[in-house]
Amino acid sequence: MADTTKSQSKSSEKSRSILIGGIVVVIVAIVVFIVFSSNTNTAPDNEFGEPQVQGQLSPMPPDAAVDTSVSGETAPVVIGADFNGNEVRIENDGRAKAIVLLAHWCPHCQNEVPEVQAWLGSGGGVEGVDLYSVATSMNSSRDNYPSSEWLDREGWTVPVVVDDQENSVYRAYGAGGFPFWVFVNSDGTVAARAAGRIGIDQLEQFMSGLS
Repeated sequence: MADTTKSQSKSSEKSRSILIGGIVVVIVAIVVFIVFSSNTNTAPDNEFGEPQVQGQLSPMPPDAAVDTSVSGETAPVVIGADFNGNEVRIENDGRAKAIVLLAHWCPHCQNEVPEVQAWLGSGGGVEGVDLYSVATSMNSSRDNYPSSEWLDREGWTVPVVVDDQENSVYRAYGAGGFPFWVFVNSDGTVAARAAGRIGIDQLEQFMSGLS
């Protein structure tokens, strides 16, 4: 009888060990799943959007700082989202616009963004002209990645459209040097484009000249 009791006890302990081992495996699997899911949420692909783009401007002339040759062309319509998934629409809504396309690795963009934000924060802006931005040309192997964290650090309050992996929005506006500014009149036609850092004084001049 004693041998039978010992055998049952050992069997019970073995069952408990197997049960505990199974629970540990399940817990480890859950932890791995959570970690993997978290990594997926910060994967490079999630720095890209899926904007809808209608229309195409003429290419930006090579090495041009300011381009007025597109004056009168209809600006593309862009319907996309920011890094939080909120819809952002850049379309002909009867208001003039200044649109800046930004690349996280561009040193001129890294200088222009805080200047523009400081200007806006101190009450800057031009009445009747809305500011928009496009995060584009993103590359995880280049400096200052990801764009979402960079703009968040700068406290960037300008609405952002996240471009796709093909840089469709950037190409639709004509693909100039960074930062790439596109100025649009209230009737939806382009007034001018500017490539490279322009500074606040020139930004105000461009914006004030929009009709």
